Amino acid sequence: EEYTEYLERYELYGAGRPRLNPTEFDRLDDELLDLLAQEMEHKLDDDQIIRVKELEYLLLDSEQ
Repeated sequence: EEYTEYLERYELYGAGRPRLNPTEFDRLDDELLDLLAQEMEHKLDDDQIIRVKELEYLLLDSEQ
């Protein structure tokens, strides 16, 4: 499950970041997937790019 993997990443890299509950994780993950799908269709604007980075940070999708 994706949330379980998130918790594992959180234990390794999550210091200083908010810990998401399953509902928050699902909502933010869906938002990120929507933005990435839009990126495939057309270039994202600056606000969308910033939001992708925020979501990646919160979801620990990249070790920033």
